[in-house]
Amino acid sequence: MRLFVLLFLFTLFTSADEINGYATVGMVSTHFASNNDKPFNENHKAYGAELMLDQKYTLAYLHFVNSRDKVTDIGAIGYRYDVIGPFGIYGVLGYQKGYCFEGFQSSVKCTEGKDNSGFAFMPMLYYKHDYFTLDLITQGSMLALKLNIKLF
Repeated sequence: MRLFVLLFLFTLFTSADEINGYATVGMVSTHFASNNDKPFNENHKAYGAELMLDQKYTLAYLHFVNSRDKVTDIGAIGYRYDVIGPFGIYGVLGYQKGYCFEGFQSSVKCTEGKDNSGFAFMPMLYYKHDYFTLDLITQGSMLALKLNIKLF
């Protein structure tokens, strides 16, 4: 299975007309719910990298401290769809370690017996500029902004 995924990614890269590289330099969030009398982490100390192929397809890695103060790593593939001007919709599918989920997209506090890794899907809105992208992430009672600076 890994070989198939690697061959697929290699084919995407070799057939791409344009490849852009971005560095994720930060992520901030705000929550509209409580965390059992403890405040959520709103500054995630995020860093990562994203490759964009033909201004549509993405391959991304993100490392951050999540809202419940757990170290989280996500590797994902995604698709950006321009809606109007520099604004669009962005969806990523990947594998994460650091969050426990209840249902399809609701993260919960990790307790004994819950697995803190697995597949995740994240829909986003984005703003794309010549020098950066700004991703708006929403999940239930949370909004977050992720800043990616263009490197090449």
